[in-house]
Amino acid sequence: LLRLAKKVERLAPELAAAGKASFEMPPKNAVELYDAQFARKQQSTGLSPYIAPAQQQRTAPQISPEVQKKLLDALAKEAEKARAREEERRKRDPTYRPDAMDLSYKQLKPFDKYIDYYERLGVSEFASEGELKAAFKGLSLQLHPDKQSGKTDAEAATAKARYFEVVDAFTVLIDLPTRRGYDQQRDK
Repeated sequence: LLRLAKKVERLAPELAAAGKASFEMPPKNAVELYDAQFARKQQSTGLSPYIAPAQQQRTAPQISPEVQKKLLDALAKEAEKARAREEERRKRDPTYRPDAMDLSYKQLKPFDKYIDYYERLGVSEFASEGELKAAFKGLSLQLHPDKQSGKTDAEAATAKARYFEVVDAFTVLIDLPTRRGYDQQRDK
């Protein structure tokens, strides 16, 4: 650090002679000898390392009108798809109430948007809560590890793995806020 300070002191006159922004070393004891004029000069030239990030100006990236139009079209398409799904569920399930959901992301159950949970349960994406429960009950009765007696170890292991996939799919889809979050993530 001392070598760097000495090098700056040595090069400062050369930079000033070349017309570059001059850089002056701060006083030895900056706490006692605060120079407001020096601080303003540093800030105006951008040489001050003490500018807080909040004071630095950030500009938003400029987006061309064509890109803005594409983004708005994509968002409108995504919103229309979500509206159509909600409307279809409302038609199929009389107990469905999207306004009664708490959509705070802290309470959502974990899910993977690349897994098709509807396919795992064998239902459509517009299935009502009753259809989900019926599909889960049927599959769990077939695949439950206790029901696998008399089968080979490989078949029992496959059924057990499939059973846990079905349980995972049911826990994601039966919780309405999690299901809505899952559907929104799949649409993206």
